[in-house]
Amino acid sequence: MDPIPLTTDQWAQVGLALKFLWAAFASALVAGPSLLTAHAIIPSAVETSSISERWMKTRPLFYVVGLAGLAGIGLFLFLAASETDWIRESYPRFWQ
Repeated sequence: MDPIPLTTDQWAQVGLALKFLWAAFASALVAGPSLLTAHAIIPSAVETSSISERWMKTRPLFYVVGLAGLAGIGLFLFLAASETDWIRESYPRFWQ
């Protein structure tokens, strides 16, 4: 099967989908460390008296940032998937 060459509009969709995938990756880089800090690092450091008890008050902020990052991952992956119409146009039949 020989795919149909992509048009300018389809290349624009590919570029937009890639931007959304990079945004999802950036959201993952924000969400992971934030949730790790809130759920593991701060409680462990407070328990061993490496940092003061006041740091426990910052945990909700880290959780909010982490959950916002998780929501961003889901949103950007959904938006990237919505920009994949060019695949069906280039490959009109799945099995040939």
